[in-house]
Amino acid sequence: MMTSRYIAIVFLLGLIFTTSCNEDTIQPALLGSIEGQVLRKDDLTPIGDVAISTTPTSNSVITDASGNFTLENIPVGTYSIKAEKEDFVTKLEGVTVTGNNAGEVIIRMVKDTSISVPPTTPLVISPLDGAQDQLINVRLEWISVDEDAEDMLLYDLYLYEDQQSDPILEVMDISDNFLEVTDLQFGKNYYWQVSAKDGRTAPVFGMLWRFKTQEFPDYRFLFAREINGKYDIYSANDTGDEIKLTDNTGSNWRPIMSPNRDKIAFISNLGIDLHIYIMNRDGSEVTQVTALPISGLNSFDLDFSWSPDGTKILYMRNSILNIINVDGTGLSMITEAPPGTTFVECDWVGPGNKILVRTLGNAPYASNIWLLEADGTFIDTVIPDLPGSTGGGVFSINGTKILYTQDVSGFNSITGRQLNARIFQVDINSGVRVDLSFEKIDGTNDLDPRYSPDGAKVIFTNTNNDGISQKNIYIMDLDGDNRTLLFENAEMPEWR
Repeated sequence: MMTSRYIAIVFLLGLIFTTSCNEDTIQPALLGSIEGQVLRKDDLTPIGDVAISTTPTSNSVITDASGNFTLENIPVGTYSIKAEKEDFVTKLEGVTVTGNNAGEVIIRMVKDTSISVPPTTPLVISPLDGAQDQLINVRLEWISVDEDAEDMLLYDLYLYEDQQSDPILEVMDISDNFLEVTDLQFGKNYYWQVSAKDGRTAPVFGMLWRFKTQEFPDYRFLFAREINGKYDIYSANDTGDEIKLTDNTGSNWRPIMSPNRDKIAFISNLGIDLHIYIMNRDGSEVTQVTALPISGLNSFDLDFSWSPDGTKILYMRNSILNIINVDGTGLSMITEAPPGTTFVECDWVGPGNKILVRTLGNAPYASNIWLLEADGTFIDTVIPDLPGSTGGGVFSINGTKILYTQDVSGFNSITGRQLNARIFQVDINSGVRVDLSFEKIDGTNDLDPRYSPDGAKVIFTNTNNDGISQKNIYIMDLDGDNRTLLFENAEMPEWR
């Protein structure tokens, strides 16, 4: 009995010992990490705020502004990394996690072209809304952004003048974010609007922006300029700023400003005949004054004059000297030239209320300059018919002196060509004559002289005596000193 029980206990202990020795040991789980970055596939720029998750599921994170992310405490193994962001195509990328090193992955995402984001609302850059004193040639500039890099952003621009419901300018499909606009009017309010479009979404309109152009500058000079056979009238200052005032199909020349400087009269062949027109100093509101045309032997020699009070125009129709109100009424004849002669130029001065006229005979070099009363009564011959062509004259401010030109070479050409035309000032009472062209270059002609507003200077045209060269405008002191070039390719100067 004892032996059997002892054997049983020993067997049981052996069984327990054997079983205990054969049980497997439990190993701890191994963990690693995943580090990565999300970039745009097209330009490799980082993408922030991308949701990163794994399959099999572990944990998830969001990329920072540099597109970087880190997944910690990831069990070793192979994973599929999922990158998700609105407007981008979801991207899967494989990575293996080991216990020794972090798994590394670069994920390149592309925009989802099936989803189009509209452009941002256009914002103004220049001129700012409500800007004042803008140039009449202005650069309109704005900004809009389209997040779809694949889209080509185009713009439509609409420009409105104040009180106008229809645009004065409408430009479609602008690829730049600016537009140069020229030849606006002075002192005007303008409104403009831009729409941005990407071709896949509805156009996005900016606000209606406003700006005002500068007031018309108070330029003192006027002149005519010939370009490609067509004359036009310009306003300018002495620093070189110029404004073209006439813009019609005809030629426009001989600008003369009214005594109070609010209107400009000029000659134009806009119609069949030559007529005198007036316009505002900025070139607006052009109206025809004469019903009977101005006429003479040479259209570009013709001159006319405002009355001293600025209400009438004195002009010629061949041998008839007429006066007419600036509104076109009250046409009357002042006087008639002797048989075989015509009127060419005239001037009218306030002090003494006198008129100066130049008559032309049967040849362009046969001229006389006469002094008349305002009613046309003959007073005296100031400049008789001299050898060579004569031009002018014009009164000084007080009416005691005149300027005129004379070709002192005595060259009598049937074509009217002059070889040495010089400017002279003559005292009407004493007859004393002074040559002001002593600094003139040989082989040139001084023409069309006029006094400056203060009477201290003379403005005039100089050109080569070949008759075909460019004309330029100069000024000089009243004694002939300090000749200075003022405007190139310009003639028929006026200074008020």
